[in-house]
Amino acid sequence: MAYTVQKKRKVSLRELAHDQASVTFEKFYALAEESRKYDLIDGKVIRDAPVIDKHGRVVAWLMHALMNYVEQFDLGEVLTAPVTVRLSNYQGPQPDVLFVSKQRKHIVLEKYIDGPPDLCVEVTSPSTRKLDRGRKLMLYADHGVQEYWIIDPLGNAVEIFENLNGEWRLIQPDEKQRLHSKVLPGFWLKAEWLIGETLTPVNTTLNEILAERS
Repeated sequence: MAYTVQKKRKVSLRELAHDQASVTFEKFYALAEESRKYDLIDGKVIRDAPVIDKHGRVVAWLMHALMNYVEQFDLGEVLTAPVTVRLSNYQGPQPDVLFVSKQRKHIVLEKYIDGPPDLCVEVTSPSTRKLDRGRKLMLYADHGVQEYWIIDPLGNAVEIFENLNGEWRLIQPDEKQRLHSKVLPGFWLKAEWLIGETLTPVNTTLNEILAERS
């Protein structure tokens, strides 16, 4: 008598997002080839809902600005979601944008980031605002992320936090309303560049920043 062996169907991240069982990082990243952004938080797979178009434009703006600046001064590496960050066996967030300094580039592996980036950036949407300002805020602080930016296009807010011994301190703007990064020497933001109806051209902002360094 002939027997046929039925191959076990591969479970997708979308299905795991509805599963109540805890998911390990190894299982999560093995399925993380899909293009949509997912986070592994406390062993639970969280699938991002579709976002407004401005969210994508802000992420692209930040990626362009940071990549150009970091490359010009050879500071390290800038990456974007769906690159996964392994913080622990049950924590694997996918920040919208992240920066790893040149001195720590050994944590950038072929498939994921093995440890906390120097900088994580989240561009919030109605579906992610609570997570970005809640559990992720705590998670990034606890695991040693040195700086956290929260960009809220709908709430017209740009906030930069620095990590002081596991506690976040909100960086206040200077007299010119500039928010200065602590992990990117010489780099700063103005909230007005990102919260208006039209984003300020990246080249314009970079020229303004670079003029301060000359």
